[in-house]
Amino acid sequence: VGLGLATAIGAALAQPDRLPVAALGDGGALMGVAELETVVRLGLPMVIVVYDDDGYGAEVHHFGPDGHPLDTVTFPPTDIAAIARGFGCEAVTVRDRSDLAEVARWLGGARERPLLIHAHVSRARGSWWLEEAFRGH
Repeated sequence: VGLGLATAIGAALAQPDRLPVAALGDGGALMGVAELETVVRLGLPMVIVVYDDDGYGAEVHHFGPDGHPLDTVTFPPTDIAAIARGFGCEAVTVRDRSDLAEVARWLGGARERPLLIHAHVSRARGSWWLEEAFRGH
């Protein structure tokens, strides 16, 4: 957790002819937020998708079903797109399908700055694969 963006930077440098895409959870993205400066400084035309459910999804799955308090693994809403803009990224907040038009615009443009997509996802039900991974633990 927290190393996804740094790993994507390494992949981007290793394969400069490809469009790097980093898919991160909000908790991990915030842990590695300083790496946004690296992406901007290096001029990487990267897409960074942050799936935001206001918590550490794995921990919510692990502790929630057993009734443990989740106050240490959930957090208040954070404007991750604004943080990314502060580092010099282009950023778009996505709450519904129509918000994706900005992503298409960036893809069709010059890609001079990295793009962060702050994708709000429901916390009503967590990720199916995490649910399965923690079943029986």
